[in-house]
Amino acid sequence: MPRLGLAVGKEETAGQLGALTIPFGMLTSAFVPTGGMPGWLAALAEWNPVSAVAEAGRQLFGNPSAPGGGWPAQHPLAAALGWCALLIALAAPLAVRNFARSGR
Repeated sequence: MPRLGLAVGKEETAGQLGALTIPFGMLTSAFVPTGGMPGWLAALAEWNPVSAVAEAGRQLFGNPSAPGGGWPAQHPLAAALGWCALLIALAAPLAVRNFARSGR
């Protein structure tokens, strides 16, 4: 979002771009277990960063999901930390570069 926010130039428009993230929250295992999903949708939901964070939260609060699923479902803490590190490693340099280019 930082890149999009700098690209549009207005705070109101950047705030409205948050609606683009809603589909990521819907394609997760946060609301529906992946066991009843078709194979392709279950794989997409299991590898979603939001699913990793939701599963990690469940595990940390002592309410783990049913066993099964792919690697992210079996190792939710490692998956959540990995997604965080990956997203920061990708977004931080882009945000710094765009901010430097904007001349602010």
